[in-house]
Amino acid sequence: MQTLEIKDFIKTKQDSKSHTEEEINFFIKNLSQFTQDEITEWLKAVKRNGMDDKETTSLTLAMANSGTVLSWEGLEPTIDKHSTGGIGDKVTLLFAPLIAAYGINVPKLSGRSLGFSGGTIDKLESISGFKTNLSTEQIKEQVKKIGLAICSASTELAPADKKLYFIRDVTDTVDSIPLIASSIMSKKIAGGSKNIILDVKFGSGAFMKTLKEAQALARKMVTIGKNLNKNTKAVISDMNQPLGYAVGNTLEIKEVLEVLSGKEIKDLIEIVICLAKEAIAGANLKPQEGNLESKLREILLHGKALKKFEEMISAQGGNLKSIFNPEKKAKYIESLKSNCEGYIQNIDALLIGEVVHELGAGRKSVSDQIDHSVGILFHKKHGDKVVKDEPILEIHAKCKEDAEFAKRKLSSALKFGQNEPGKLKLVHEIVR
Repeated sequence: MQTLEIKDFIKTKQDSKSHTEEEINFFIKNLSQFTQDEITEWLKAVKRNGMDDKETTSLTLAMANSGTVLSWEGLEPTIDKHSTGGIGDKVTLLFAPLIAAYGINVPKLSGRSLGFSGGTIDKLESISGFKTNLSTEQIKEQVKKIGLAICSASTELAPADKKLYFIRDVTDTVDSIPLIASSIMSKKIAGGSKNIILDVKFGSGAFMKTLKEAQALARKMVTIGKNLNKNTKAVISDMNQPLGYAVGNTLEIKEVLEVLSGKEIKDLIEIVICLAKEAIAGANLKPQEGNLESKLREILLHGKALKKFEEMISAQGGNLKSIFNPEKKAKYIESLKSNCEGYIQNIDALLIGEVVHELGAGRKSVSDQIDHSVGILFHKKHGDKVVKDEPILEIHAKCKEDAEFAKRKLSSALKFGQNEPGKLKLVHEIVR
């Protein structure tokens, strides 16, 4: 194809017809030649009329090939993980050292906070000295030595996706399953790992609000991965309450260390073990002797994963002890107490995320500086019984005014009742 008339390209999708792979490749390669209005017309047509699996796979590969595509030759097998984001989601920080301690390499490229959802890189940067910007060669050398590196994704990975995402963000075309799936998977394909495990979340604290939406996204991403010869699986998990008890950068790092030191935090451990089991099986690796789940729990909770995490922090210049320095603590801590007796029936995870974001743990623009110390630490969660005036959570804020603001907002995030509610199901489906 020598030329592509953009008006014809747009009309194809407006008429609910399918693009050829050649058309999509030309469009992505020449993206800079089209106006924002033209690209927006096409995005809106995709949102309205969808894309089939062949089109979505072609779009994913074209965006991945728009920049650097990494290779971990000599380090395989490698496993990459992606979460669609949630509140208190510190799973990568447990999953990665667990897999590395099991004996599989994890070169993990992660991101920063997005909206109300926290970012792995922001959490790690609450550790003094920790370097998140590593070159490809530095990642390879570190993974050769210790089997693990978690660092920022390069701007050279899938640059076409970044341009499309910027336009989607300002034109109400973010919530399209084909566009979401190809955006996520283009970065996973560019990331180079042959084995990909996806944690697709749904609920009040997730970008996908319903199970049906999460299923559609998970199936689309797994299909893309398989079409591009990647061992890909997705775990569909609940995000109707925060994961674990800590929400906020430094607080979450502390909780990660607690789990790696043996503390039983049930929901965190359940999702981490589930993802690890599926990732190992998906990589077609013969499990080590004995029950795989028992083996993984032993690695996670009895020091081996902690040692791997400490090795990674040290290798990337971090001082893990700095987390416990007094200056890392929020300047003002305020408890929210129960005003009645009963059971916690519901926690509005989205509101929790928004409050933590407002406290300063997230960004309103790319240039904003975040406050690593602020956040929320829960004492009680869904299904727990409380008595009147019992502390339910702590607000960690930079000043009294912020804490009081958060307290007022959070009073509506918790619902109580006299009957003990049923247990929330965490893992709903595994898409293979």
